Amino acid sequence: MSRKKSFITAGVTFSVALSIGFVMQYGDAVASRFQPTQEPVMTLPQMVMPQQSAMATTLSVPEMVIPYADEAAITLAALVDVPVPAPMAPLAAPEPVCEVAMTADTLPLAMVAVSVVAPCQPNAAVTIHHQGMIFSQLTDETGRVDVVVPALAQEAFFIAAFAGGEGAVASTPVPDLANYDRAALQWQGIDAVQLHALEFGADYDSEGHVWAATSRDLDFAAPPKAGFLTTLGDDRVINALMAEVYTFPTGKYNQDGTVALSVEAEVTAANCGRDISAQSIQLDSLQEPTAIDLTMTMPDCGAIGEFLVLKNMFKDLTLAAK
Repeated sequence: MSRKKSFITAGVTFSVALSIGFVMQYGDAVASRFQPTQEPVMTLPQMVMPQQSAMATTLSVPEMVIPYADEAAITLAALVDVPVPAPMAPLAAPEPVCEVAMTADTLPLAMVAVSVVAPCQPNAAVTIHHQGMIFSQLTDETGRVDVVVPALAQEAFFIAAFAGGEGAVASTPVPDLANYDRAALQWQGIDAVQLHALEFGADYDSEGHVWAATSRDLDFAAPPKAGFLTTLGDDRVINALMAEVYTFPTGKYNQDGTVALSVEAEVTAANCGRDISAQSIQLDSLQEPTAIDLTMTMPDCGAIGEFLVLKNMFKDLTLAAK
């Protein structure tokens, strides 16, 4: 209340001060113009009544001239050159926003749509981390990359990291993961390992043989009738981190049987006679995820084209009818 009173008082005082100032400044001058210095002498002019003929004479009204304030000033003002402002330079294009953004959205089949947007990272390698699984992706010319990832946790957490330290995180719940078993195999660069699944006693190259060449798409897997394989990573990235994930709808499948899982490593000119490394991650609805690291020496280059089959990196899936 005291602050309001002070404000009002100041306003009134200011208004009164203006009135006083006006009277003090102009009052004396006006008074001096009308205050006589001696006793005034009033002289009345003699009134002359016009004759009748003069009254009938048409009155001549002098032309009315409306004086302007200052014609010379106006003329001079009109002659003064007014500088014309230079045209404005075109606005520069706004600087791109260089923050990295990442989103994760839950999809059917316990999959997650992951998007990374990095306007200042066009055609750049980005590493995606998820529950111990790591793979490399390459952004497009706008700095964006989209990938569908099999979730490895019901609270799926993802990290995107660029080489310069920029990055972002995202997460999403995946409650349906309890109905799926998953086996992930990951490696780097030219190690050329492969994940194979033989469903219900299938032979190689038959309908139940699921691997990179017959991975099956999500539309095929949408009715929970079989498993499918997802390949992650972009081999255009130098020394890229790659991963393959086999998914089977164990909780939605009503049939007895077994899915045999194995890892194969092809002997190539790039890896013959050298060590290769890989890692497996496996999870099901009954146990905590398990991981196994693999390091082995490939045969010499005389065995190029041959395959090594490793059956101890995953447990086979045993299914029981509901």
